[in-house]
Amino acid sequence: MTRAVFFGAYLCLGMVLEAIPNAVLSAVNQDDSALDGQEISEHLLSSDLWTGKKKLLGDWKEEASVVGTRSAYLLALPKMFGLDSLLVRSVYRGERLEEMQVTFADAGSFFGYFNPRSPAGLSRKQQIEWLREQLAGRDAEFQKSFEGTRESLEKELAEISKRPRDVSRGRTRTLRAEMIEYRYEDLILHLIAAPNRLIRLSISRAGSSQRSWLDSAQANLSTKERLDQLKKRLVKHERGDLMLSDLAVVPQGYRPYCGLNTLTMVGRYLGLHLDEDWLAVAGKFQNTGSAAGSQMLGLYQAVAKEAGFMMSRSSDYSQSDVRRSLQSGMPVIVWRRWSRDRDREHQRVSAQLDQGEDVSFSNDSSSYPDEKSPLHASVIIGFNDQRKEVIFLESWAGQSRARRMPIREIEATAYLTFCFHP
Repeated sequence: MTRAVFFGAYLCLGMVLEAIPNAVLSAVNQDDSALDGQEISEHLLSSDLWTGKKKLLGDWKEEASVVGTRSAYLLALPKMFGLDSLLVRSVYRGERLEEMQVTFADAGSFFGYFNPRSPAGLSRKQQIEWLREQLAGRDAEFQKSFEGTRESLEKELAEISKRPRDVSRGRTRTLRAEMIEYRYEDLILHLIAAPNRLIRLSISRAGSSQRSWLDSAQANLSTKERLDQLKKRLVKHERGDLMLSDLAVVPQGYRPYCGLNTLTMVGRYLGLHLDEDWLAVAGKFQNTGSAAGSQMLGLYQAVAKEAGFMMSRSSDYSQSDVRRSLQSGMPVIVWRRWSRDRDREHQRVSAQLDQGEDVSFSNDSSSYPDEKSPLHASVIIGFNDQRKEVIFLESWAGQSRARRMPIREIEATAYLTFCFHP
């Protein structure tokens, strides 16, 4: 894709962004905390914390987790090694702390949906040039902050660990993260510094760090045992819904990440300790506030392979293929056309049905989104053969309740379907 074509596509994308609902501010930033701006290095590196004698400070909000673990993020923005954090995340296995992650820089959060309004009266060529200049300025600002943070963090880590070494995590080439490993007393600290994208420090006990993204407990099971576990999570309800019971939403925030967050939701369900920020790095997202130019299709294949399963991709929607994946205990991701009117209809019918009302979708297909409508990704978690509907989840904050739509609608609006299977 040439730069002119890219920026032209970017301008067109900006016209539809306002139609798609998103959470603009993360819950991390919504409430003041006594930990905001406070130094927590000593606390996170304390042996008493990792032996269970101390508890983590602050208020935490649980998020989508890999089965057998419990993940949460801190509702505060403290400092570590004198550097501002963007996100502090914990992973527990039972009552034992297994990993802490501190993110210091993330291009996805910095750029968001970058959708500036160009001055009036510009030609299309002038608009493209103006937008290029705005992006270049933003990128230079982020890169300066990124490099300063990386240099400071590496200096601080070198002072507490004299023998750093290069290691990696991830079985597949696409998902492999190159890291620097530091040792501090009985802890291992892994630094990911993906150039101009992401800086993150992971802390774990010596001997417990992993070389794969697949959960250690899942890796010790046979494929048959894992499939049996997945099938047990499939539940049939009285009204005929057959659906995965506990797949959780990972909210994308105000970022062009629906394809990444839905993949994160599926990856965690299949046992992978992945998040959308690392997937953005692995998928080669650019610092443009857009998904244009990323390598999403290869990323989807890599996630399936990392989980030890397979994935089939189709430009046609096949309900029989979707049903087969779900019956094996695996969710399906669909890329589809989206409209606000249909979104409201999905919510209305789903809510009324949950309240016990006898309600159904109309047979009128004239309101379905067309080729000019925004693109979106959703996770199908169930179906109802009697009602001829699919049940799905979105990656938007506050949308944890499953919705439904007619099978004929998903057939008419889907343009790529990703079925995960054994």
